[in-house]
Amino acid sequence: MGTNTSHSIDVNIGQVFTPQKWAEWLIHKWDIFDAWLDGAHICDPTAGQGAFILAMLHIARNREVSLTSELLSRLTVIEIVPSYLDQFKREVKQEFGVDFPNTQSFCQDIIMETHHGKYDILIGNPPWTNFGDLPTDYKTEIKPYFIEEGLVADTQRTLLGSSRVDIAALVLKVVLGKLLKKNGLGYFYIPTSLFFGDGAHIGFRNYIANCSQSLFENDRNFAIDVVYEFTSTKVFEGISTAYCCARFRGDTQQEFPVTYFKELEGEWVEHKSLPLRNPSDPWVIVQSLDEFSACESLEIKLTPEQKPRQGVNTCGANSVFIFNHKPSNFPAKFLFPLATKEIWRQRTLSPHKWILLPYHRETGKPLTWDQIQKYDALCSYLLEYRDVLQERKGSMLRSSMNKGNWWALLGVGPYSFAPFKVIWEAYGKNQFNPIVLSSVDGQMWQGNQAMHAFIPCWSKEDAHRIRNDLENPEILKLLQQLNGAGKCNWAQPGKMKKILSFEEIVNRTFAN
Repeated sequence: MGTNTSHSIDVNIGQVFTPQKWAEWLIHKWDIFDAWLDGAHICDPTAGQGAFILAMLHIARNREVSLTSELLSRLTVIEIVPSYLDQFKREVKQEFGVDFPNTQSFCQDIIMETHHGKYDILIGNPPWTNFGDLPTDYKTEIKPYFIEEGLVADTQRTLLGSSRVDIAALVLKVVLGKLLKKNGLGYFYIPTSLFFGDGAHIGFRNYIANCSQSLFENDRNFAIDVVYEFTSTKVFEGISTAYCCARFRGDTQQEFPVTYFKELEGEWVEHKSLPLRNPSDPWVIVQSLDEFSACESLEIKLTPEQKPRQGVNTCGANSVFIFNHKPSNFPAKFLFPLATKEIWRQRTLSPHKWILLPYHRETGKPLTWDQIQKYDALCSYLLEYRDVLQERKGSMLRSSMNKGNWWALLGVGPYSFAPFKVIWEAYGKNQFNPIVLSSVDGQMWQGNQAMHAFIPCWSKEDAHRIRNDLENPEILKLLQQLNGAGKCNWAQPGKMKKILSFEEIVNRTFAN
Protein backbone atom coordinates (compact mmCIF):
# COMPACT_ATOMS: atom_id res chain seq x y z
CA MET A 1 0.00 0.00 0.00
CA GLY A 2 2.89 2.35 0.59
CA THR A 3 1.00 4.19 3.31
CA ASN A 4 2.45 5.14 6.68
CA THR A 5 0.96 2.37 8.80
CA SER A 6 1.08 1.43 12.45
CA HIS A 7 -2.05 0.55 14.40
CA SER A 8 -5.18 -0.17 12.39
CA ILE A 9 -8.66 -1.51 12.98
CA ASP A 10 -11.36 -2.95 10.74
CA VAL A 11 -14.38 -2.63 13.01
CA ASN A 12 -16.99 0.11 13.15
CA ILE A 13 -16.21 2.71 15.80
CA GLY A 14 -18.92 5.19 14.95
CA GLN A 15 -18.02 6.15 11.39
CA VAL A 16 -20.51 8.58 9.83
CA PHE A 17 -19.43 9.20 6.25
CA THR A 18 -19.82 12.68 4.80
CA PRO A 19 -21.36 13.07 1.32
CA GLN A 20 -19.10 15.00 -1.05
CA LYS A 21 -21.73 17.73 -1.40
CA TRP A 22 -21.56 18.48 2.30
CA ALA A 23 -17.80 18.18 2.49
CA GLU A 24 -17.68 20.88 -0.20
CA TRP A 25 -20.28 22.92 1.71
CA LEU A 26 -18.04 23.03 4.78
CA ILE A 27 -15.00 23.94 2.70
CA HIS A 28 -16.84 26.78 0.93
CA LYS A 29 -18.49 28.02 4.12
CA TRP A 30 -15.16 28.62 5.80
CA ASP A 31 -13.01 29.51 2.74
CA ILE A 32 -10.75 26.55 3.40
CA PHE A 33 -9.83 26.04 -0.24
CA ASP A 34 -8.51 29.58 -0.54
CA ALA A 35 -6.52 29.12 2.67
CA TRP A 36 -4.93 26.04 1.07
CA LEU A 37 -3.97 27.99 -2.04
CA ASP A 38 -2.49 30.65 0.23
CA GLY A 39 -0.16 28.11 1.83
CA ALA A 40 -2.11 26.47 4.67
CA HIS A 41 -1.34 22.86 5.62
CA ILE A 42 -4.63 20.97 5.95
CA CYS A 43 -5.33 17.63 7.60
CA ASP A 44 -8.37 15.39 8.01
CA PRO A 45 -7.45 13.39 11.14
CA THR A 46 -10.33 10.90 10.84
CA ALA A 47 -10.56 10.75 7.07
CA GLY A 48 -12.73 7.69 6.52
CA GLN A 49 -12.96 7.37 2.74
CA GLY A 50 -11.37 10.79 2.28
CA ALA A 51 -14.47 12.86 1.45
CA PHE A 52 -13.03 16.20 2.55
CA ILE A 53 -9.71 15.89 0.74
CA LEU A 54 -11.49 14.56 -2.35
CA ALA A 55 -13.78 17.59 -2.15
CA MET A 56 -10.72 19.86 -2.11
CA LEU A 57 -9.46 18.16 -5.26
CA HIS A 58 -12.86 18.46 -6.97
CA ILE A 59 -12.96 22.17 -6.21
CA ALA A 60 -9.43 22.53 -7.59
CA ARG A 61 -10.47 20.87 -10.85
CA ASN A 62 -13.60 23.03 -11.13
CA ARG A 63 -11.49 26.14 -10.61
CA GLU A 64 -8.84 24.87 -13.03
CA VAL A 65 -6.15 24.77 -10.36
CA SER A 66 -3.32 22.42 -11.26
CA LEU A 67 -2.67 19.74 -8.63
CA THR A 68 1.05 20.30 -8.20
CA SER A 69 3.19 18.20 -5.89
CA GLU A 70 3.62 21.29 -3.70
CA LEU A 71 -0.16 21.67 -3.26
CA LEU A 72 -0.63 17.96 -2.56
CA SER A 73 2.16 18.06 0.01
CA ARG A 74 -0.06 20.36 2.10
CA LEU A 75 -2.95 17.89 2.29
CA THR A 76 -2.84 15.05 4.82
CA VAL A 77 -5.21 12.19 5.58
CA ILE A 78 -5.15 10.05 8.73
CA GLU A 79 -7.44 7.03 8.99
CA ILE A 80 -7.61 4.00 11.26
CA VAL A 81 -9.08 1.57 8.68
CA PRO A 82 -6.53 0.60 5.98
CA SER A 83 -9.13 -0.40 3.39
CA TYR A 84 -10.60 3.11 3.49
CA LEU A 85 -7.20 4.62 2.75
CA ASP A 86 -6.69 2.20 -0.13
CA GLN A 87 -10.05 3.20 -1.59
CA PHE A 88 -9.25 6.89 -1.18
CA LYS A 89 -5.93 6.61 -3.00
CA ARG A 90 -7.48 4.60 -5.84
CA GLU A 91 -10.18 7.24 -6.26
CA VAL A 92 -7.61 10.05 -6.37
CA LYS A 93 -5.72 8.20 -9.10
CA GLN A 94 -8.85 7.38 -11.11
CA GLU A 95 -10.55 10.77 -10.75
CA PHE A 96 -7.59 13.13 -11.00
CA GLY A 97 -4.80 11.12 -12.59
CA VAL A 98 -2.33 11.80 -9.76
CA ASP A 99 -0.86 9.69 -7.00
CA PHE A 100 -1.69 10.95 -3.56
CA PRO A 101 1.66 11.22 -1.74
CA ASN A 102 2.48 8.28 0.53
CA THR A 103 4.14 10.78 2.83
CA GLN A 104 0.76 12.45 3.39
CA SER A 105 -1.40 9.41 4.17
CA PHE A 106 -1.25 7.69 7.54
CA CYS A 107 -3.02 4.59 8.78
CA GLN A 108 -3.15 5.43 12.47
CA ASP A 109 -5.40 5.52 15.48
CA ILE A 110 -5.20 9.22 16.19
CA ILE A 111 -6.26 8.67 19.81
CA MET A 112 -3.67 6.10 20.85
CA GLU A 113 -0.75 6.77 18.52
CA THR A 114 1.54 9.75 18.21
CA HIS A 115 1.28 11.68 14.98
CA HIS A 116 4.17 14.10 14.43
CA GLY A 117 2.62 16.41 11.85
CA LYS A 118 1.28 19.85 12.79
CA TYR A 119 -1.31 21.64 10.68
CA ASP A 120 -2.82 25.07 10.16
CA ILE A 121 -6.31 23.69 9.59
CA LEU A 122 -8.05 20.50 10.66
CA ILE A 123 -11.23 19.47 8.87
CA GLY A 124 -13.53 16.51 8.99
CA ASN A 125 -16.16 14.50 10.72
CA PRO A 126 -14.94 12.50 13.73
CA PRO A 127 -16.72 9.26 14.62
CA TRP A 128 -19.97 9.61 16.56
CA THR A 129 -20.83 6.97 19.12
CA ASN A 130 -21.05 6.74 22.88
CA PHE A 131 -18.20 5.14 24.78
CA GLY A 132 -20.60 2.46 25.99
CA ASP A 133 -21.41 1.42 22.41
CA LEU A 134 -17.81 0.89 21.27
CA PRO A 135 -16.47 -2.62 20.60
CA THR A 136 -15.45 -4.20 23.92
CA ASP A 137 -11.74 -4.63 23.16
CA TYR A 138 -11.36 -1.14 21.75
CA LYS A 139 -13.24 0.31 24.69
CA THR A 140 -10.73 -1.24 27.08
CA GLU A 141 -7.82 0.21 25.11
CA ILE A 142 -9.02 3.80 25.02
CA LYS A 143 -10.40 4.17 28.57
CA PRO A 144 -7.20 5.85 29.83
CA TYR A 145 -7.41 8.50 27.11
CA PHE A 146 -10.84 9.67 28.28
CA ILE A 147 -9.25 10.27 31.67
CA GLU A 148 -6.13 11.89 30.21
CA GLU A 149 -8.25 14.40 28.30
CA GLY A 150 -10.37 15.24 31.35
CA LEU A 151 -13.56 13.82 29.86
CA VAL A 152 -14.12 11.59 32.89
CA ALA A 153 -12.62 11.72 36.36
CA ASP A 154 -11.52 8.08 36.56
CA THR A 155 -11.96 4.67 34.97
CA GLN A 156 -14.97 3.92 37.14
CA ARG A 157 -16.77 6.94 35.71
CA THR A 158 -16.41 5.54 32.19
CA LEU A 159 -18.12 2.43 33.47
CA LEU A 160 -21.04 4.34 34.93
CA GLY A 161 -22.92 7.42 33.65
CA SER A 162 -20.00 8.77 31.67
CA SER A 163 -20.26 5.83 29.28
CA ARG A 164 -22.50 8.28 27.39
CA VAL A 165 -19.49 10.43 26.48
CA ASP A 166 -19.24 10.54 22.70
CA ILE A 167 -15.96 9.42 21.17
CA ALA A 168 -16.17 12.59 19.04
CA ALA A 169 -15.38 14.58 22.19
CA LEU A 170 -12.21 12.56 22.74
CA VAL A 171 -11.10 12.80 19.11
CA LEU A 172 -11.59 16.57 19.09
CA LYS A 173 -9.60 17.09 22.27
CA VAL A 174 -6.78 14.91 20.99
CA VAL A 175 -6.46 16.55 17.58
CA LEU A 176 -6.94 20.12 18.82
CA GLY A 177 -4.27 19.55 21.45
CA LYS A 178 -1.71 17.62 19.46
CA LEU A 179 -2.16 18.29 15.74
CA LEU A 180 -2.86 22.02 15.45
CA LYS A 181 -0.16 24.58 14.89
CA LYS A 182 -0.19 27.60 17.19
CA ASN A 183 -3.50 29.47 16.74
CA GLY A 184 -4.67 26.90 14.20
CA LEU A 185 -8.29 26.34 13.20
CA GLY A 186 -10.59 23.33 13.15
CA TYR A 187 -13.82 22.83 11.17
CA PHE A 188 -15.91 19.78 11.97
CA TYR A 189 -19.31 18.15 11.69
CA ILE A 190 -20.12 17.00 15.21
CA PRO A 191 -23.05 15.93 17.42
CA THR A 192 -24.72 18.88 19.15
CA SER A 193 -24.71 16.85 22.38
CA LEU A 194 -21.15 18.09 22.94
CA PHE A 195 -22.64 21.51 23.61
CA PHE A 196 -26.04 20.60 25.05
CA GLY A 197 -25.52 17.23 26.75
CA ASP A 198 -26.24 17.32 30.46
CA GLY A 199 -23.60 15.46 32.45
CA ALA A 200 -21.69 13.34 29.97
CA HIS A 201 -19.93 16.22 28.17
CA ILE A 202 -19.06 18.51 31.06
CA GLY A 203 -15.47 17.35 30.62
CA PHE A 204 -15.48 18.50 27.01
CA ARG A 205 -16.79 21.89 28.02
CA ASN A 206 -13.73 22.81 30.04
CA TYR A 207 -12.38 23.83 26.60
CA ILE A 208 -8.90 22.50 27.40
CA ALA A 209 -6.98 19.90 25.40
CA ASN A 210 -4.16 17.80 26.78
CA CYS A 211 -1.08 18.26 24.65
CA SER A 212 1.38 15.81 26.16
CA GLN A 213 3.73 14.39 23.53
CA SER A 214 3.27 17.56 21.49
CA LEU A 215 5.43 20.64 20.99
CA PHE A 216 3.41 22.49 23.62
CA GLU A 217 4.42 22.17 27.26
CA ASN A 218 1.10 23.13 28.80
CA ASP A 219 -2.48 22.18 28.13
CA ARG A 220 -3.97 24.16 25.27
CA ASN A 221 -7.17 26.15 25.33
CA PHE A 222 -9.58 25.94 22.45
CA ALA A 223 -12.73 27.88 21.69
CA ILE A 224 -15.85 27.43 19.60
CA ASP A 225 -16.95 30.72 18.06
CA VAL A 226 -19.44 29.85 15.31
CA VAL A 227 -21.91 26.96 14.98
CA TYR A 228 -24.37 25.98 12.22
CA GLU A 229 -27.02 23.51 13.40
CA PHE A 230 -28.94 21.54 10.77
CA THR A 231 -32.55 20.93 11.76
CA SER A 232 -34.37 19.96 8.55
CA THR A 233 -31.64 19.35 5.96
CA LYS A 234 -30.44 15.74 6.00
CA VAL A 235 -26.68 16.00 5.68
CA PHE A 236 -26.30 12.42 6.92
CA GLU A 237 -29.13 10.16 5.76
CA GLY A 238 -30.38 7.68 8.32
CA ILE A 239 -28.74 9.46 11.25
CA SER A 240 -31.07 10.42 14.09
CA THR A 241 -28.39 12.21 16.12
CA ALA A 242 -28.69 16.01 16.14
CA TYR A 243 -25.62 17.52 14.46
CA CYS A 244 -23.96 20.76 13.49
CA CYS A 245 -20.88 22.25 11.87
CA ALA A 246 -18.60 24.23 14.15
CA ARG A 247 -15.43 26.30 13.99
CA PHE A 248 -12.75 25.77 16.63
CA ARG A 249 -9.91 28.18 17.38
CA GLY A 250 -6.77 26.79 18.95
CA ASP A 251 -4.92 28.51 21.78
CA THR A 252 -7.93 30.73 22.46
CA GLN A 253 -9.95 31.17 25.64
CA GLN A 254 -13.61 30.26 25.24
CA GLU A 255 -15.80 33.35 25.32
CA PHE A 256 -19.56 33.72 25.25
CA PRO A 257 -21.91 34.25 23.63
CA VAL A 258 -21.14 32.01 20.68
CA THR A 259 -22.66 32.95 17.32
CA TYR A 260 -25.13 30.14 16.71
CA PHE A 261 -27.05 29.68 13.45
CA LYS A 262 -30.10 27.42 13.34
CA GLU A 263 -31.71 26.23 10.13
CA LEU A 264 -35.30 27.48 9.97
CA GLU A 265 -37.39 27.01 6.82
CA GLY A 266 -34.32 26.80 4.62
CA GLU A 267 -32.64 29.89 6.06
CA TRP A 268 -29.86 30.33 8.58
CA VAL A 269 -31.21 32.35 11.49
CA GLU A 270 -28.63 33.84 13.83
CA HIS A 271 -28.91 33.19 17.57
CA LYS A 272 -26.62 33.54 20.54
CA SER A 273 -25.51 30.67 22.74
CA LEU A 274 -24.06 30.70 26.25
CA PRO A 275 -23.84 28.30 29.19
CA LEU A 276 -26.76 27.91 31.57
CA ARG A 277 -24.89 29.09 34.65
CA ASN A 278 -21.37 27.70 35.02
CA PRO A 279 -18.89 27.70 32.09
CA SER A 280 -19.10 23.91 31.71
CA ASP A 281 -22.91 23.83 31.79
CA PRO A 282 -25.02 22.93 28.75
CA TRP A 283 -25.53 25.82 26.37
CA VAL A 284 -28.69 27.88 26.09
CA ILE A 285 -29.81 29.31 22.72
CA VAL A 286 -31.52 32.70 22.55
CA GLN A 287 -32.15 35.17 19.74
CA SER A 288 -31.11 38.03 21.98
CA LEU A 289 -29.39 38.17 25.34
CA ASP A 290 -32.50 39.85 26.74
CA GLU A 291 -34.23 36.46 26.48
CA PHE A 292 -31.70 34.76 28.70
CA SER A 293 -33.61 33.90 31.84
CA ALA A 294 -31.37 31.29 33.43
CA CYS A 295 -29.88 33.71 35.92
CA GLU A 296 -33.04 33.46 37.98
CA SER A 297 -33.12 30.19 39.91
CA LEU A 298 -36.44 28.39 39.76
CA GLU A 299 -36.88 27.06 43.27
CA ILE A 300 -38.83 23.96 44.16
CA LYS A 301 -38.75 22.63 47.71
CA LEU A 302 -37.84 18.95 47.79
CA THR A 303 -36.41 16.45 50.24
CA PRO A 304 -33.09 14.72 49.50
CA GLU A 305 -35.04 11.59 48.46
CA GLN A 306 -36.96 13.51 45.81
CA LYS A 307 -34.34 14.19 43.17
CA PRO A 308 -35.67 13.63 39.62
CA ARG A 309 -35.16 10.12 38.26
CA GLN A 310 -35.67 8.09 35.11
CA GLY A 311 -38.10 5.20 34.89
CA VAL A 312 -37.36 1.49 35.20
CA ASN A 313 -34.79 0.10 32.76
CA THR A 314 -35.03 -3.59 31.83
CA CYS A 315 -31.63 -3.40 30.09
CA GLY A 316 -32.90 -4.97 26.89
CA ALA A 317 -35.39 -7.38 28.47
CA ASN A 318 -38.66 -5.56 27.80
CA SER A 319 -40.17 -8.75 26.40
CA VAL A 320 -39.53 -10.48 29.72
CA PHE A 321 -40.67 -7.81 32.16
CA ILE A 322 -43.28 -5.74 30.26
CA PHE A 323 -46.76 -6.98 29.30
CA ASN A 324 -49.60 -5.55 27.19
CA HIS A 325 -52.13 -7.20 29.50
CA LYS A 326 -51.84 -7.83 33.20
CA PRO A 327 -50.79 -11.47 33.75
CA SER A 328 -53.08 -13.41 36.05
CA ASN A 329 -50.59 -16.09 37.05
CA PHE A 330 -48.15 -13.85 38.96
CA PRO A 331 -48.71 -12.39 42.41
CA ALA A 332 -50.43 -9.04 41.84
CA LYS A 333 -48.11 -7.32 44.29
CA PHE A 334 -45.22 -7.65 41.82
CA LEU A 335 -47.11 -6.20 38.83
CA PHE A 336 -47.22 -2.43 38.35
CA PRO A 337 -48.92 -0.14 35.81
CA LEU A 338 -46.40 1.28 33.33
CA ALA A 339 -46.75 4.83 32.05
CA THR A 340 -47.36 5.09 28.29
CA LYS A 341 -48.09 7.89 25.83
CA GLU A 342 -51.85 7.34 26.21
CA ILE A 343 -51.76 9.03 29.61
CA TRP A 344 -50.80 12.32 27.97
CA ARG A 345 -52.54 11.86 24.60
CA GLN A 346 -55.87 10.46 25.73
CA ARG A 347 -55.90 11.81 29.27
CA THR A 348 -56.66 8.33 30.55
CA LEU A 349 -55.30 6.66 33.67
CA SER A 350 -56.20 3.15 32.54
CA PRO A 351 -52.96 1.14 32.17
CA HIS A 352 -51.99 0.03 28.67
CA LYS A 353 -48.92 -1.88 29.87
CA TRP A 354 -47.73 -3.60 33.04
CA ILE A 355 -44.23 -4.23 34.35
CA LEU A 356 -43.01 -7.08 36.54
CA LEU A 357 -40.83 -5.95 39.45
CA PRO A 358 -39.72 -8.82 41.73
CA TYR A 359 -38.65 -6.37 44.42
CA HIS A 360 -39.23 -5.44 48.06
CA ARG A 361 -41.31 -2.29 48.22
CA GLU A 362 -39.89 -1.26 51.57
CA THR A 363 -36.21 -1.52 50.64
CA GLY A 364 -36.33 -1.18 46.85
CA LYS A 365 -34.02 -4.21 46.59
CA PRO A 366 -34.52 -7.37 44.52
CA LEU A 367 -36.18 -10.36 46.14
CA THR A 368 -33.79 -13.12 47.07
CA TRP A 369 -34.02 -16.38 45.16
CA ASP A 370 -35.36 -18.11 48.28
CA GLN A 371 -38.17 -15.55 48.39
CA ILE A 372 -38.91 -15.93 44.66
CA GLN A 373 -39.18 -19.71 45.08
CA LYS A 374 -42.20 -19.19 47.32
CA TYR A 375 -44.13 -18.19 44.17
CA ASP A 376 -44.16 -21.13 41.78
CA ALA A 377 -45.38 -19.29 38.68
CA LEU A 378 -42.96 -16.41 39.16
CA CYS A 379 -40.05 -18.75 39.81
CA SER A 380 -40.80 -20.89 36.74
CA TYR A 381 -41.19 -17.82 34.54
CA LEU A 382 -37.87 -16.29 35.56
CA LEU A 383 -36.07 -19.62 35.16
CA GLU A 384 -37.48 -19.88 31.62
CA TYR A 385 -35.71 -16.62 30.73
CA ARG A 386 -32.66 -17.07 32.92
CA ASP A 387 -30.19 -17.27 30.01
CA VAL A 388 -31.66 -14.17 28.38
CA LEU A 389 -31.48 -12.19 31.60
CA GLN A 390 -27.95 -13.32 32.40
CA GLU A 391 -26.71 -12.23 28.97
CA ARG A 392 -27.73 -8.61 29.53
CA LYS A 393 -24.87 -6.12 29.47
CA GLY A 394 -24.09 -2.92 31.35
CA SER A 395 -21.66 -2.38 34.20
CA MET A 396 -24.23 -1.11 36.69
CA LEU A 397 -26.50 -4.06 36.01
CA ARG A 398 -23.59 -6.50 36.16
CA SER A 399 -22.74 -5.21 39.63
CA SER A 400 -26.14 -6.41 40.85
CA MET A 401 -26.04 -9.61 38.82
CA ASN A 402 -22.63 -10.50 40.21
CA LYS A 403 -24.35 -10.74 43.59
CA GLY A 404 -26.56 -13.45 42.11
CA ASN A 405 -29.53 -11.22 41.30
CA TRP A 406 -29.80 -12.03 37.60
CA TRP A 407 -33.48 -10.93 37.65
CA ALA A 408 -32.54 -7.37 38.68
CA LEU A 409 -33.42 -4.20 36.76
CA LEU A 410 -32.02 -0.68 36.79
CA GLY A 411 -33.81 2.38 38.11
CA VAL A 412 -35.58 0.58 40.94
CA GLY A 413 -35.31 1.75 44.53
CA PRO A 414 -37.50 2.88 47.42
CA TYR A 415 -38.44 5.90 45.30
CA SER A 416 -40.09 3.55 42.77
CA PHE A 417 -42.70 2.61 45.34
CA ALA A 418 -43.54 6.08 46.60
CA PRO A 419 -47.35 6.37 46.67
CA PHE A 420 -47.31 9.38 44.32
CA LYS A 421 -45.15 10.45 41.41
CA VAL A 422 -44.95 13.75 39.59
CA ILE A 423 -44.07 12.37 36.17
CA TRP A 424 -43.46 13.83 32.71
CA GLU A 425 -42.40 12.76 29.23
CA ALA A 426 -38.64 13.32 29.11
CA TYR A 427 -37.56 11.99 25.71
CA GLY A 428 -38.04 13.49 22.25
CA LYS A 429 -40.78 15.98 23.19
CA ASN A 430 -41.18 19.74 22.84
CA GLN A 431 -43.80 20.30 25.54
CA PHE A 432 -43.46 19.88 29.29
CA ASN A 433 -46.58 18.44 30.92
CA PRO A 434 -45.99 17.09 34.44
CA ILE A 435 -48.87 15.12 35.95
CA VAL A 436 -49.51 13.35 39.25
CA LEU A 437 -49.87 9.56 39.24
CA SER A 438 -50.65 7.45 42.27
CA SER A 439 -51.64 3.80 41.97
CA VAL A 440 -53.97 1.24 40.42
CA ASP A 441 -55.40 -1.23 42.93
CA GLY A 442 -52.62 -0.27 45.32
CA GLN A 443 -49.84 -0.74 42.73
CA MET A 444 -47.77 2.37 42.00
CA TRP A 445 -47.30 3.67 38.47
CA GLN A 446 -43.80 3.24 37.03
CA GLY A 447 -41.94 5.29 34.45
CA ASN A 448 -40.53 3.58 31.37
CA GLN A 449 -36.75 4.02 31.12
CA ALA A 450 -35.61 7.34 29.61
CA MET A 451 -39.06 7.97 28.16
CA HIS A 452 -40.19 9.34 31.51
CA ALA A 453 -38.73 11.20 34.46
CA PHE A 454 -40.38 11.66 37.81
CA ILE A 455 -40.15 13.06 41.33
CA PRO A 456 -41.29 10.62 44.05
CA CYS A 457 -43.73 11.98 46.63
CA TRP A 458 -45.09 10.55 49.86
CA SER A 459 -48.23 12.66 50.13
CA LYS A 460 -50.89 13.81 47.70
CA GLU A 461 -50.56 17.41 48.84
CA ASP A 462 -46.81 17.42 48.25
CA ALA A 463 -47.23 15.90 44.79
CA HIS A 464 -49.73 18.53 43.69
CA ARG A 465 -47.59 21.32 45.12
CA ILE A 466 -44.58 20.14 43.13
CA ARG A 467 -46.68 19.62 39.98
CA ASN A 468 -47.98 23.18 40.28
CA ASP A 469 -44.44 24.51 40.72
CA LEU A 470 -43.26 22.60 37.65
CA GLU A 471 -46.02 24.19 35.56
CA ASN A 472 -44.19 27.51 35.79
CA PRO A 473 -43.99 28.64 32.11
CA GLU A 474 -40.37 29.70 32.66
CA ILE A 475 -39.43 26.01 32.90
CA LEU A 476 -40.78 25.23 29.43
CA LYS A 477 -39.10 28.37 28.09
CA LEU A 478 -35.75 27.34 29.51
CA LEU A 479 -36.06 23.75 28.26
CA GLN A 480 -36.63 25.14 24.76
CA GLN A 481 -33.63 27.45 25.09
CA LEU A 482 -31.52 24.44 26.09
CA ASN A 483 -32.09 23.13 22.54
CA GLY A 484 -33.53 19.78 23.56
CA ALA A 485 -36.87 19.98 21.73
CA GLY A 486 -37.48 16.70 19.92
CA LYS A 487 -34.23 15.21 21.23
CA CYS A 488 -33.44 12.42 23.64
CA ASN A 489 -32.42 14.79 26.45
CA TRP A 490 -35.53 17.01 26.31
CA ALA A 491 -36.37 16.93 30.04
CA GLN A 492 -34.16 14.22 31.49
CA PRO A 493 -33.42 14.22 35.24
CA GLY A 494 -29.89 15.58 34.82
CA LYS A 495 -31.16 18.59 32.90
CA MET A 496 -34.00 19.20 35.35
CA LYS A 497 -31.56 19.21 38.24
CA LYS A 498 -29.56 21.83 36.35
CA ILE A 499 -32.35 24.25 35.62
CA LEU A 500 -34.11 23.99 38.98
CA SER A 501 -32.68 25.10 42.30
CA PHE A 502 -33.82 22.47 44.76
CA GLU A 503 -34.28 23.72 48.28
CA GLU A 504 -33.94 20.57 50.36
CA ILE A 505 -36.30 19.90 53.25
CA VAL A 506 -34.43 17.78 55.76
CA ASN A 507 -37.44 16.12 57.40
CA ARG A 508 -40.46 14.60 55.76
CA THR A 509 -43.32 12.55 57.05
CA PHE A 510 -43.82 9.14 55.44
CA ALA A 511 -47.38 8.14 54.73
CA ASN A 512 -48.44 4.82 56.19
